[in-house]
Parts: sequence; structure tokens; C-alpha cells
Amino acid sequence: MNRLLAHPLLQRRRIVSRSAMATLLAGFALTASLFGVARELEAEGARADLEQRAAVRAAAVMRAFADAMHDLRALNLLFVASGGTVSRDAFDAFAQPLAAGGGYVKALEYQRFVSLAERPAYEAAQRRFWLDFTITERTSSGELRPAQPRERYLVNDYVVPIVGNAGVFGYDVLTHPVERATIERAIDSGAATASPLLRLVQGDGSLRGMVVAMPVYRAGADLASVAARRAAALGITAVVIDVGVLVGGSLHAARLLSGADAALTLHGRAPNGARVAVFSHPGAPAPQGNWERWLGGGPSTLSHRFTVAGSDWELSSVRQARRLDSQVGSLSILGYGCVLTLAVAALVQQRSARTRRIEWLVERRTADLALTAGALRLHQRAIESAANPILLISAGRPGYPVEYANPACERTLGYGPGELAGQPLASLVQADGDDPGLEELRQALHARRKGHALVRQAARDGRELLSEVYIAPVNDAHGNTEHFVVTTYDVTVAKRYEAELAHRARYDTLTGLANRALLADRIERAIATAADGMPVWAVALDIDHFKLINDTLGRRLGDEALRVLAARIAGALRQADTAARSGGDDFMLVFTECRDERQAAARLQAVRDAIAEPLEVGGRSLVFGSSAGVAGYPADGRDPETLVKHAEVAMYRAKQTGRNAVQFYAPHMNAHASDRLALEGALRNALREDQFELYFQPQVELGSGRVVGTEALIRWRHPHFGTVRPERFIALAEETGLIVPIGAWVLRAACRQNHDWQRAGLGQLRIGVNLSARQFSEPDLVQTVRAVLDETGLQPDSLEIELTESMMMADVEAAIGTMRCLKAMGVKLSIDDFGTGYSSLAYLKRFPVDVLKIDRSFVRDMVSPDGAAMVDAIISLAHGLRMQVIAEGVETIEQLDSLRAYGCDEVQGHIYGRPEPVGAIEALLRKGRVEPSPLHA
Repeated sequence: MNRLLAHPLLQRRRIVSRSAMATLLAGFALTASLFGVARELEAEGARADLEQRAAVRAAAVMRAFADAMHDLRALNLLFVASGGTVSRDAFDAFAQPLAAGGGYVKALEYQRFVSLAERPAYEAAQRRFWLDFTITERTSSGELRPAQPRERYLVNDYVVPIVGNAGVFGYDVLTHPVERATIERAIDSGAATASPLLRLVQGDGSLRGMVVAMPVYRAGADLASVAARRAAALGITAVVIDVGVLVGGSLHAARLLSGADAALTLHGRAPNGARVAVFSHPGAPAPQGNWERWLGGGPSTLSHRFTVAGSDWELSSVRQARRLDSQVGSLSILGYGCVLTLAVAALVQQRSARTRRIEWLVERRTADLALTAGALRLHQRAIESAANPILLISAGRPGYPVEYANPACERTLGYGPGELAGQPLASLVQADGDDPGLEELRQALHARRKGHALVRQAARDGRELLSEVYIAPVNDAHGNTEHFVVTTYDVTVAKRYEAELAHRARYDTLTGLANRALLADRIERAIATAADGMPVWAVALDIDHFKLINDTLGRRLGDEALRVLAARIAGALRQADTAARSGGDDFMLVFTECRDERQAAARLQAVRDAIAEPLEVGGRSLVFGSSAGVAGYPADGRDPETLVKHAEVAMYRAKQTGRNAVQFYAPHMNAHASDRLALEGALRNALREDQFELYFQPQVELGSGRVVGTEALIRWRHPHFGTVRPERFIALAEETGLIVPIGAWVLRAACRQNHDWQRAGLGQLRIGVNLSARQFSEPDLVQTVRAVLDETGLQPDSLEIELTESMMMADVEAAIGTMRCLKAMGVKLSIDDFGTGYSSLAYLKRFPVDVLKIDRSFVRDMVSPDGAAMVDAIISLAHGLRMQVIAEGVETIEQLDSLRAYGCDEVQGHIYGRPEPVGAIEALLRKGRVEPSPLHA
């Protein structure tokens, strides 16, 4: 019977074997599971993508609202900085650029409080530029009419732009209940306050706009209470925003409206509190079939809520249902899984007869290999050759004694072969109170489980090691733990490196003082722990003229001096105070427990006295001054960034007033710093936008009246600032280093113009160009002058470079070398403003100078006998040194006669002509000779 059943013909009736069937079912089950997981991952990815896009869009919308609030605050600061009084022209000039950006700002307004008694005079004053002006109010039907008499009005006084807003000019805002409530909240709080959604004058009249108001108080008024703020209110600065345009414009500008992945809706609140949609951008969902709806899932919604000046908003993003083309991965898994399952089942079916024998052979071979002595010896050699320490400890004996330690462990801990055997495990680690690492290892040993901890180990020679320790139980065939294998990794060097990096992240590497990151943390801690009413003082401290140390003695000695100064600063502080190096020779100090400015100034003076002590550096005794700016919490700022910024503003003010001084921060300094920053930014663009222009003043030979040369003088014509005089921007250019490219432009433009005049037949004119101290110290000055002469074609003897005494005396030998190189080219040199700086006659005779220019102050003082004698002596001295003499600032016939009598060679001043642009001065040059005229002066 069994033989009959074993016949091949009967076996063929079993079409699918049990193993193949099991493979088929398992494959389909696995495919279904993977398909489900992939589908969930795709859904999660789509959800994460929607969240990211929604977050980016919400950020763009909130940033647009923040920009609008920034414009309003800037407008409000204009009134605060002006003491509450701003002219209409100043308002228009300031507000026009703000209103022009973005298109969503429909109006920037200043609303002024006008009493009933002030109304006639106010309306009369307004009619001077706006015919038929009257204060108006809106009727219930929406029409404007003259306002009825009442105790006080809040009138739209300034409106930008006026186009499209003429109807609200003179409008009494207090007659509108919603705006009135908004304004009252703004005055009471003193902060920017937004209205509910309003119907704008511009647009389709829908609820899509809002007004944000910010009060303007009387300068110096007490604003401690609500009643005081109401009494001190002068008016309101307001911005009218088209929310729909703001949202749509900001999203469009950021390219966040493209694609149909989600529908966007922004909701605000109407005056009655109802939720209103002010912006909607629907997606474009494609039609879906039944399978796509079943597989893709439905739409999902995300909402972002935020607040703008007290007004609540909600931005909703609705993702459309996913299409099948977005589920390619999961569908591919499903298809490939089914195909692969069928293929594997067929293979199993084909080879099922051979599977049992193969498995039996594999198991037998594995058992044989596990029992071979060669494998055991290999394992032993591997453990002994391991680079990391490995221990085998007993789990059943008290103290967990060591039964085996590999050579790496013995070398690391300083023991000889076999000396660790029998040692308790606790003897190899340092017990340090409630060390969490040791506690973790104890619990792992007690629970017979794996464990890992960072512990301190003591080597035999006393070295302390930091080690990562891993413990794993070794169980017998019945699951009982007989041993533990302990593997350790020496991380001492790595942890020291981490500690060093952590220290460098918070401390300055040169001085050891705190850096900016730690400074901000110390200020925050000081503010958080300050007692009631106790200020915290931030001090910006700059070492005066320290750059000279680096320039003259070198960086190495400069760093040595900085380290000594930093130690003095730290030594002069109390333990509770902080000293930080913010960069270069700039330091920041934090004082606590100083109740007023007097105590802070006294503590700061102790630091400055320590700095002023003589310092021996490189065999020289140096004495340093310091300039400091002080800002106090909470009066000058409530966060570290603001305190540091205001302290630095005060420090820059101290440097501007003469250095080696202390300035406490005042709000007007910030305005001055902002003006300076704006001027610096404009100055950087001036060269690129061709805003500079040269004026020329004639230099006349006194004997013949012939014009022999001109002096080139720079002028800056800014499109917004107007004409900026040199005394306002030259010092800034020197400080920022912009004087070098500006001076190069002046040199090139002056040489080109003088060459054009010579080619036009106006004579061999000489052109005088002033060099700054920064330009004169540039190492490539001689090459620059040679390149300009080659480029413009001007002969070297037609160029006269004017230098001041002070720039030559800074480094006499270097100055003489530069001047000799210029003279070797044929360029003429002159000393400008002679007598006003530090002079040395011993050096004067060494300077290869052609011309000496008498300063206008000496010419002006010739009315006195002493002044006249001084000018006569200067002319005689110059002639004795074979120099020509030019007198500057000559304005009267009497001065001209006196200079002629003293033998002066040439003159320059208003008596012959003021500095003029090219066209005007060219007409004078064509005459060749010019007569003196007091009219010019």
C-alpha cells in the first residue's frame, strides 16, 4: 500500500505542496503588510509636506504683518524723536517710501487731537493749502458732512498717499465707533492696537481692511498710569492695511501661491466678533475615480493662529485628496510583491524535495564547526588581540571578581599578566558619591541585564581614565547567568577635547574672558536675579588708539598687551560682575548691585584706573586711555541685545566727543547712531551710483593776476539728503576706510579734467589734489598715482599733491620715502594748512616739498600786527627753503595787498572765485587773467 502511495503518478495529484502554499500565503501577507506601511508612510510624508508648506506660508504672512507694524513704529518714532511735532513736509518725506512698498499700505496717517476751542484756528490754518477744509464726520448713510460741535475731535491731519485718501483728510475718527474703541485701547496701553476688519474706502467695500493705531504722547510726560497716558496723548499714528493685498502679495512675492496642493483661507474678526474670510486661494483638485478615492484618502486641514497688535487671525490650509500618481511607491510594492510571491512559491514548489536534506546538512555542519577546537582557539586569539579592554567576571561570587582580563585591559590599567585575576570589579573604578554611571552598572549586575555607563577608572600608576563601560550577561543552556563580559573604551582624550571645545565656545581664547555668547547668558541671569528696582549695568569699553600698538609693535606684542589689560579688567571687578571680550580691543562689562549711575560710574572708574596704569610691552612703557558707554536695565533696555547695543552707541558717542571719557546712554544717541548708519550706507553706494562731483577753485599768480592752477574739491549730491558737505562725510569715510576708493576717484577725475583743459588750449594748468592720512599710508600709493597719470595722460609736473603736517609727522621716515618716490616721478608736493598742525623745522627742511600753503586762519588774523608778522615770517621761511607760497582764504583787498607786500607768490580765495563746478570754472580759465573782486567773497 505504501509503495502504491509513493508512486510518482499518485504524487503528481498534489499540485501545490504544503511548503509552497505556506510561502504563497506568507508572501501575500508580507506584501499586504508592506503595502499598508508604505501607504501610511506616503500619507505621513504628504502630511509633513503640507505642514511644512503651511508653516512657510504662515511665516510669510506673519512677516508681512510684522513689516507693516515696523513701518508704523518707524512713523511713530519720527514723532517721538521730534518731541511730538513733525512738519507736513517731513511727514510726507518720511512716510512716502513706507507707503510705496508692497501695495498693501493704503494710508499712513497722523490723527491730531483738536479741541472745540481750537477748531476755528485749526481749520483756518489748514485752508491755506487745502481749499474749503473743514473737520468732517460720516453720516449713517456713509456720506461726509461738517462735524457737529463737540468737546474734542481726532482729525486726520497728515495722510500719505493723498491720492485715493482725499476723502478722509480732516475726518474726525472719533465718530466711527469701531475706530474710536481701537484708539482708546491704543492710548490706554501705549502700544500698537489693531481694529477689527473694516470696510476700506479703497477697493470693493468688503470687510478686508484694518487700522493699526499707535499713540503719540507729549514729550517728557509721565506715562505710568492709564489716566496719565490719556492726558498726555497728542494724537495717533495709524496705518491702514488692505489685508487681502498684504496676504496675497506676500505669498505671491515668496512664490507660495503656485501649485494646487492646498487651498488657503485667512480669517479675521468683524466688529461684531464674527469670523470673516478676507483672503482665499483655492487649489485645483483633479477629478478622482472610485479606486483613487478608496486608495488616496480624503482632504486634511491645518490651521495656524497668530495675533497682530491684539487682533487674532487664522490661516487655514486644506490639502486636497491624494491621487494615485502620488502613491507610486506603495502600488509598486503591491504589484512587485505579488509577482515575487508567485515566483518564490514556484521555486519552493520545485525545490521542496531538496530543502529538508539541505537543512539537515547545514545544521550538522554548523554543530561540527561549533565543537571544533580550532574555532575555540580562534575566539581566544580574537579576544586577546582586541585593542579594547575586555573582562570576564563571575556573576555568582561576591564582589564580581575578575576571572579573565585580556592583554589590552592589563596594559590600559597598568597591571602585569594575570595580576587582575581575582580583583573585585569595584576596585577598578573610582567611587564618586552618587555617580549615576556606577549606579547604572550596579543595577545592571543586580538585574542580570545589559548595561552601559561612563565611569572614571583609576590606573595602577594613579592616572585617571574616562571609560565607556558595556556589561552583557553570559547565560548557560538553561538561561542562568554565570558570567558577565565587560568591554571598556578609553574616551579620556575625546572627553578632554569636548571640554576644551565647550570652553572655547563660551570663553575668548586670547584673554580667557567670556565671549559674546556667555556675555548674553550672564546678562540674562543678572536680569533674572536682579532684586526689585535694582538695575543691571552693561558697559561697552574700548581701549583708545590700540590700533597703533598693532601697527607699530606688531600683532604678537598687541596680543600680549590685550592679555595684560584683560587681566587688569578682571582683577578690578567684583566676583559677581562679568568681563567679556567682544572683539579686537573692545570689552563688555556687566555690573550688578549698583543702585544708581553714581555707583556704576565709581565701579567703572576703578576699571579705567587699572587700565591707565603704565604697561611694559616690548621694552616700552605704554599708558592707555579708555572710552566707555553705559546702559542700564530696565531704563535703557530689557534684553541683553538691546542693552549691549545701547552701551555700544554710548561708547561710540564717548569716542566722538574726544575719547578717554564715559557716556551714559540717552535715547538721542540712538537717533544719532541711526543717522550715522544711514549716512554710511549711502556713502558706500555713492561711488557706484556716481553721486560725487568735483568743484574747482582757482589759484592766481599774485604778480600777474594769471590763473596758474586749480584745487579740486569734492562734493556729494545725494538724491535724498541733497548736497552733503565734505566736513560731514570725510571723517566718516576715513573711519570706515572708504576714503581710499573715494580719494582714488578724486585723483583720477581731477587729472582727467585738467588734461582735458590743457588739450583745449587753456594753458599748462596745475591741479591740486588733497590726500587723506589713510591714503598717504597706503603701501601702493606711488603705484596708484603713476597708474592714474598713465591712464589720464596728464604730465606729472601738472599734478600737485597736498599733504598736511600731521600725516607726515606720524611716521617721518616712511613719509619722506613716499614723498621722494612721488618727486622722482615729477609730481609736485605741497604742505596744506601750514601752521595748524604739529610742525618741526628740523624735519621741514628734509621734506622734498615744492609749495607751502598758508592756512586761512593766519590770513584772517593779518589785521593784527602779530598775525601779519606771523604770515611775513612764514613767507620768508618758505622762500629761504626754496619753496613757493600760496595763501588760502583771501577774501579782502586789504589781505591781498598785504600778501603782495610780503612777497607771497600765489593766492586762493573768494576774492578771485569760490569753488565752482566744471562749467563755471572753465569760463574763468578761458579768460586767462582774473581781477580781484570783493563781490566774489
